[in-house]
Amino acid sequence: MQTVRLSTKGQFVIPNEIRKSHHLAAGTEFAISFVGVEIRLTPLPMVPVVTVDDAAGLLANRGARKPDENKTRAKIAAAIKARDAATRG
Repeated sequence: MQTVRLSTKGQFVIPNEIRKSHHLAAGTEFAISFVGVEIRLTPLPMVPVVTVDDAAGLLANRGARKPDENKTRAKIAAAIKARDAATRG
C-alpha cells in the first residue's frame, strides 16, 4: 500500500504508477465521497460537453448551409404527431 501526505493547502499527489495505470491526466476531475470511514475519489469521464448546435452539420457536405432550426423543429413535431395519430388508429 502506498501512502501520501496532505499538504497545508489540503492537497496530495496521486502516485505516478496509479496515474499512469488508470490514465489520469492533469485536469482530470474527481467525485469525492465518504463510504464509512473511507474517502473515495472517483475519476469523472473526460467527455467534452457538446450541444446540438456544436454537432449540427457534422455529417453534412462541406460548404452546405446549416439547416434552419425552426424548420427542423417543425419537421420533428410533424413526425411525432403523425406517429401518435398512427398509434391511435
